[in-house]
Amino acid sequence: MKSLPRFALSTLSLAMAAPLAWGQSTGGESRETLERVVVTGSNIRRTDKETPSPVQTLTAADISRSGFTSLTDVLQHLSANNMGSLGQGTPGAFGAGGSGISLRGLTVGATLVLIDGHRMASYPLPDDGQRDFVDITSIPIDAVERVEVLKDGASAIYGSDAMAGVVNVILKSHQKGGALHAEVGQASKGDGRIVKVSGVKGFGEPGQDGASGYLAASYRRQGQILLSNRPGLAGSDWTGYGGEDLGLTPNSELQVSPQTRNASLLGKLTANLNKDWTLGLTGSVFGSQATQVGLQNTVSPSSGITTFVFGPAHQNPLATALNNTNVIDPKTGLPVDQTFEDLPAQRSQTSTQSTRLVADLSGTWGAWDVQAALGLTRVETKLTLSHFVSLPALQAALDAGRYVIGGPNSAAALAEITPQGESTSSNTLNFVSLRASRDLMTLGGGALALGTGVEFMHRSLNEQFPEGFANGAQASNIYAFGVGKQNIWAAHGELVAPFTKTFSLEAAARVDHYDTYGSSATPKLGFKYLPQKELTLRGTYAGGFRAPNPVEIGTSGSSAGYLPPLLDTALCNLVKPGAPCDIGVGGTQLQLPGTNLKPEKSKSYTLGLVFEPSKDFNVSVDYYDIQISNQIVSVGLFGQSQIDTPDRFGTKLYRVNSPTTPNAAPTDANDTILYGTYPFINVGQTRTSGVDVDLRMKFGEFSSQLQWSHMQRYTIERDGVTYELAGTHGPSFVSTNTGTPRDRASLALTWARGDVELTGTINYISGMRVEDSSYNLPDCSSALSTIFPGGAPADSPLCRVGGWSTINLAGSYRASKDLTLRFAISNLFDRKPPIDAFASGSTGGGVASGGAHYNPSLHQDGAVGRFVTVGASYQF
Repeated sequence: MKSLPRFALSTLSLAMAAPLAWGQSTGGESRETLERVVVTGSNIRRTDKETPSPVQTLTAADISRSGFTSLTDVLQHLSANNMGSLGQGTPGAFGAGGSGISLRGLTVGATLVLIDGHRMASYPLPDDGQRDFVDITSIPIDAVERVEVLKDGASAIYGSDAMAGVVNVILKSHQKGGALHAEVGQASKGDGRIVKVSGVKGFGEPGQDGASGYLAASYRRQGQILLSNRPGLAGSDWTGYGGEDLGLTPNSELQVSPQTRNASLLGKLTANLNKDWTLGLTGSVFGSQATQVGLQNTVSPSSGITTFVFGPAHQNPLATALNNTNVIDPKTGLPVDQTFEDLPAQRSQTSTQSTRLVADLSGTWGAWDVQAALGLTRVETKLTLSHFVSLPALQAALDAGRYVIGGPNSAAALAEITPQGESTSSNTLNFVSLRASRDLMTLGGGALALGTGVEFMHRSLNEQFPEGFANGAQASNIYAFGVGKQNIWAAHGELVAPFTKTFSLEAAARVDHYDTYGSSATPKLGFKYLPQKELTLRGTYAGGFRAPNPVEIGTSGSSAGYLPPLLDTALCNLVKPGAPCDIGVGGTQLQLPGTNLKPEKSKSYTLGLVFEPSKDFNVSVDYYDIQISNQIVSVGLFGQSQIDTPDRFGTKLYRVNSPTTPNAAPTDANDTILYGTYPFINVGQTRTSGVDVDLRMKFGEFSSQLQWSHMQRYTIERDGVTYELAGTHGPSFVSTNTGTPRDRASLALTWARGDVELTGTINYISGMRVEDSSYNLPDCSSALSTIFPGGAPADSPLCRVGGWSTINLAGSYRASKDLTLRFAISNLFDRKPPIDAFASGSTGGGVASGGAHYNPSLHQDGAVGRFVTVGASYQF
């Protein structure tokens, strides 16, 4: 491993010298606890929470100390969260309106999110039109008892999607009395105002009364933050950096942060049926709404075919055209590319409702601990698109003179050419499971325990896009649809064998059968060794898989985003044989489902230690190595190869002179590529490795914690070539072009005396080079060719996104036994985000489109600026 970065050295020294904490479990829980519990990553109840797998726990108190008012913000700041994470601050995302976590940077599709140990239906707008993820935005933060983050492969316990790890959100089990909470906050510039109120009322006493439970409700609203109120985050004049003045002006409606609303109603009931059996019922309705502003409308008469009949009823795209080859007839007054400045910017609104009903029956039957569960979960998202130009309506209005380029035009004329579109998408996941565990015999270190179980799941995706886009009248950069169903049967088993008081082994295996492709079997092995009572050595090996989902193998399609710089070699060979090729590939790229897809497979290893000389000092160090093979990827990622040898990858390229014949040879100099389609295929692999450090100390009134994740490598192998992406902006084609920083860390210091508690937290993200070798952008000049058409200066500061840190402050004061006052300040010193001229996920589409030049996935706190929140809690 390379030497520790400067930040890690300084913060580690500080943590050792001046104690700290935000209360994470690093595996060294007090050995005095005797209660048998289920730990994330296992189905066997145990008294020792320290397992071979590293598990990080964030309690409700830890979450409160973070100062954040949403679970999304809490989890986005996990040090293990990296490339491919999603947030609502990114307007140009396929999963707009939702938020997802990407442990180890292996995308949201490789991280499994559970609620109370059970699966939840995924957001019905998949990431990149492909990857499933659970929207954490909808989960109310006040209902969370703790979050357990398993930083290890867990398909042998939970099945598909758990290759990078598991985030298990555990809701409060009970509530004593009642509580009311209220918070307000805003950025120091006076915008982005938050209002949040919640309440909970409990009844009964667990374990004493026949029934107990609670009912909780919450509401949260946050106002938008406009880019125009953060003028330092945008600009297109790069001459001061040796580049070009792009002459682009962002529209005044662009947002740094969207307007959002969240509401929830949650009820939980626990009934003691007799001394051995308990019935638990949990029902919830979570709602969220986000309104996001996109680009201004631009129509290019010279671009040829730009829209398609492409939707669930027409999975194979059919190119549409007005006036033969041009979408708008130049004779009617649109002879050149036209931006419609009299139209509002394109706008999307997502309104999501997540419903969940779970029944858990648990008890003992002879020597067995038994748990049966039934779950009905559904997520429904209404998508409303406004101010998108309808090409047929525009042509008709131009022909009739109802709309005039440059105006003035009536409100009725503007409404005519931009009809509002609506669609409703849904994702349903229902499950039934039966689990049982028992002690088989006594070994030298305790009981040999067996766990076993069976499960059945049914999932159904119905992702729709408004009809105006499916029939080719309107167009959007972000377009996707998918319809499909899956039935899954599974059986699993687990053994925990404490051979001695110092050495134990654990083993697990699971078989999942999908009616869409077949079966997958996954194993897991782990060990724990205590050479002395203060030191624990641990390690795991885990197989994993991700099953092809309804989008990848169902009725589906999507726009496939931008292409790297590619060359039309076939056309060059025709018109200029033997000369260097300089004819670029343009046209629309469309994604189709794959055929005969197999599941992705993973192998992961962890090896670590836990050192706990006292209850007030605990440090864990864990190495991880994860390799995912047989990946389900888009052929469009294969760059020049899929253009030069399309038949090899299933690519179909359509040219001007033969718009319905795939891969036809060009016939003249004007026979350029109009559009292409390509399927998902199984090919290539991704591998990442690194080290996690978690340190916790307590000394008198002080406590401290350091949490640090260092990525040693992140490689992608494609078509026989391996690309190293750690510390670069690659893979830029995934999600919102997050980039892959090597280091993320947080250092928290807490001081508590009497009724007062103060916590300061430093969050750090390392810098990265502006390049992506895996996408034909191997250096700064190619990545920033818009700014530096002649090549970037060798020492240009724009060629690297700088490392960045912020300090948050949170505190509480218990004014009486019933009333507690709180405050939080994020980005205390109002640190600005580093310039990221390659980020394409920022508002306005990034630098190339005249948008913002910062990275919302990593540096959103800097774009928002200093943010102050105050609140109160009252117990009754």
